[in-house]
Amino acid sequence: MGTINDGNTHPGATLPWGMASALPHTKDFREKANGPAYYNFGDEKIYGFGNVNLSGLGCPVAGAVPLKLSTGKFDWDIENFASTYKDEEAYAGYYKVTLEKHQLVAEMTATTRSTIYNFTPQNDDKQPINLFLDLGANTSHRKGGSLKVVSPQLITGSQLDGAFCGFQKSTNIYFALEINQPNPQVKIYENQKVTDKREVKGDKAGVVWTLDQLDQGKLEVRVGISFVSEKNALDNLRKEQGDLSFEGIHQKAIAEWNKQLQKVDIETSSNDDEQIFYTALYHSLLLPHVISDVNGEYYSREIDKVLVADDYTRYSTYSLWDTYRTLHPLLALLYPKEQRDMVVTMLEMYKEWGWLPKWELFGYDTFVMVGDPAVPVISDTYLKGITDFDTELAIEAMLATAANTKKNPTRPGISQYIEHGYIPIDDRGGDPQKFSWTNGIVWGPVSTTLEYNLADYNIAQLANVLGKNELAKEYYRRSDSYKKLYDPKTTFFRPKLKNGNWMESFNPTDRFFDIRWEGSGGKGFVEGNAWQYNFFVPHAMNDLKSLMGEEVFLSKLNDLFSNGEYDLTNEPDITYPYLFNYVKGHEKKTQQLVREKGDLHFTNTPSGIPGNDDAGTLSAWLVFSQLGFFPDAPGIPTYQLTTPKFEKATIHLDDYVYNGQTIEIIKTGENDRYFNQFTIDGKVREEVYQLSHQELVSTNELVFNTVSERLSEVKE
Repeated sequence: MGTINDGNTHPGATLPWGMASALPHTKDFREKANGPAYYNFGDEKIYGFGNVNLSGLGCPVAGAVPLKLSTGKFDWDIENFASTYKDEEAYAGYYKVTLEKHQLVAEMTATTRSTIYNFTPQNDDKQPINLFLDLGANTSHRKGGSLKVVSPQLITGSQLDGAFCGFQKSTNIYFALEINQPNPQVKIYENQKVTDKREVKGDKAGVVWTLDQLDQGKLEVRVGISFVSEKNALDNLRKEQGDLSFEGIHQKAIAEWNKQLQKVDIETSSNDDEQIFYTALYHSLLLPHVISDVNGEYYSREIDKVLVADDYTRYSTYSLWDTYRTLHPLLALLYPKEQRDMVVTMLEMYKEWGWLPKWELFGYDTFVMVGDPAVPVISDTYLKGITDFDTELAIEAMLATAANTKKNPTRPGISQYIEHGYIPIDDRGGDPQKFSWTNGIVWGPVSTTLEYNLADYNIAQLANVLGKNELAKEYYRRSDSYKKLYDPKTTFFRPKLKNGNWMESFNPTDRFFDIRWEGSGGKGFVEGNAWQYNFFVPHAMNDLKSLMGEEVFLSKLNDLFSNGEYDLTNEPDITYPYLFNYVKGHEKKTQQLVREKGDLHFTNTPSGIPGNDDAGTLSAWLVFSQLGFFPDAPGIPTYQLTTPKFEKATIHLDDYVYNGQTIEIIKTGENDRYFNQFTIDGKVREEVYQLSHQELVSTNELVFNTVSERLSEVKE
C-alpha cells in the first residue's frame, strides 16, 4: 500500500522505528534527487539497494549507502547495474527479489541499526559478481562521501545528506560494511577512477568487490549505520548482529514486528481488510526513528556535539505538522513508552538548541511547514497520562517560541500575531520571491494564525493542569483570536490586512499563492484553500459552531463534502468527517463518511493510500477510524466515535502507564455502518458519540450496538 499514487512508502526490511532499512531502489539517484520515493511498484528496473530509507515523506532525503550489483567486467555506467526483476516478496522485516539481468536472488532483513543481505546466484555460469558501494548515488540533493579500507572484507565511511525541502543544512550518515568472502578483489574509486589510496572522498567515490566465485555459494553483506561515527556504525553492527546468521536475524525481526503489531488483534473474515489494517499499523511504526546508537550516543547537529541519551532512546525525523494530528496520539495510546521517549527527545532538543523541533531531521531542524507543532504533541501526551517527563522544562520550552518576538525561527510572524491577534496578509515578513524556511516570511497567514491558536490552547491546557492559572488564562485568550479572521458574510476564514480590513478579491477555492509551488495554497493558506481550513479550530469546535450558527455550520460542512473540496490526502481537514458528531441528530453522517472515505481510499493494492503517507499520518487516521474512535483535537483527551470496521477488536495496552489493560471493542446488531447505542462494561452510556481517553483506557469492553437498516437513514 502506498508504493505508487505518491504514497512514498516502501516495502523494505526494517524494524519498528528502525534507523536502518534494506530497500530496493527503482530510481537512478546518481545525478539528481529524483523525487521522495525510493521505490515505485511497477517500475521496470531495480538500480540497487539503500540502507537508510524513510517512509512517506514529501521531499527527497536519505536513500543512503546504496549497494549495486553487476556481473562480468565492472563498468561505472549506471545501466550496468539496472536490472529487471521478478518474484518480489515483502513481509514486515524482510524483502526478497530476483534480479533477472544479474541472475541473482537478493534477500534482506534488518536490526534496529543494521542490515544484512544474501545475494545468491541462480546459475553456474561463473561470471564474476561485482558489488559496488556508490557514494555518488542517494536520494538527497547532497551527493558524495568518504570511505576507508579497513580490510578487504570491511569498509567504513560516511555519505553526505542534506538540502531537505530546500533547507540547506547537511549531515553525514556513517556506515560500516562487511562481506563474508575470504579473498575478494577490491578496487577503490576516486573521481570515478581507480586509485591505490586506502582513504578517498568525493561525489564520484566508491568501492567495488569483484568475486570470481562465492564462498558458501552466496554473498553475505552486513551494514551498520550511525549518525555519530564510523566506529559507532561498526559497534552497532557487531552488537546487534553478533554471531547470528541471516535467518537468525530474520526471525528476530519477525518476533519484534509480531510483538508490536499484536498490540491490536482484529477479527475479520476478509483477508483484504486484515492486510489493510495491519499495513496501516505497520506504516504508523516507522517514524520517528531511533537515532541514538547502542552506546547511547547521538549527534546534535545544531550544536555540533556528540551527546549521550542516558535514560531514554533518542529519536529523529519529526514531521510534526503532519504527525501531531493522528500519529502521536496513536503512539500515546498503543506505544506510550516510545511516545514518552519521543517527548523527552524533543525537550532535550530544546535544551541543546533553544527551541522545540518543528521538522527535525537527523539531528538538526529544517523548520519546514508552519505552526508550532511540537506543543500539541507534548501537551496531548501529558493529558493522556504520560507524565514521566520534565513539565517545568516543557512549559519553558513552549514559551521560548510562543513569547519570543525577536529572533524566532519556529514562529515567524509572532509579533504581528501578538499585536493583532492574527497575521496580516500585508505584513507577513520576508520576501516571497526569495523564500526560505528561516527568512521570517509567513507562508499562509490565515493557516499560520489558526495553527498558533491551537498551539496556544495546548500551552493553556498544560499550564492549567500544572496549576499555572494566570499563564493558562492568557493563552486561552490568545487561542480565541481565530474569531478575528472569521467573516460572517462569506462564512469563511479569510485574510485580513493590518488595518483590520478584509483582503479583497477573496476566492475560497483558490489554490495558488505567491510562495512555494503552484497549488501550495490559496492566498492566506497552506497546502489548501479556505474550504479546507473552514473548520480548522479543533480546540474550540463548539465555539466555532456558535460563531457560525449551527445551521451555517452544518450547511457548510455538508457542502465541503458534496462539492468535492474535502481532501483526505492533506492534513488540515483530515478530521472533518468526525465533525458531524458536534451536531445533534446528524452523527450518522460521521459514520457514513468515515467508512466511505476509508473504504474508498485505503485498499489492498500498491495505490492503497490516497496520497503521501506523511510519516504515517494517513495510516494512523485509518487505524483509529477502523477501531471506531478518533482523536479530533490534540490537547483535549476525548475521542469522537464512529462505527468500527470489525466485528471485534482487542487492544492490549502497555504495562507502562496503562497497567496492561485489555479493551475489547465489539460491534453487534443488524447494520454494518451505523450505531445508535454505546455501552461501556455493560452499562448503556447517555453520551453516545464521544468518549474520554480516561474512560477508554479504564474499560474492559466497549459495545457499539448498530441500528436496523430501516432506521439508518442519514440526515443531511
